[in-house]
Amino acid sequence: MNARNLLVAGTLGAFLVLLSLFFVGIPWASGLHEVPLFSPLGTGLANQQFSSYAITLILISILLSSAMIGGVYLAKREERP
Repeated sequence: MNARNLLVAGTLGAFLVLLSLFFVGIPWASGLHEVPLFSPLGTGLANQQFSSYAITLILISILLSSAMIGGVYLAKREERP
């Protein structure tokens, strides 16, 4: 290994140690919290997504579908010599 690879490995190791120390020092909540997905009163997460963000969800689904179709097209394309 050359000096550059050792420097990168050392920097990455120091970053991971520093990152893990941040996660160890945080007092994580240990209790279980229930997230209301659907509520007839309109306070659930699904109610908000499909009422307030309906256009956004449709646009994201079109974008992801076209990206998937494009990925399949690029994967199936044959190289010509």
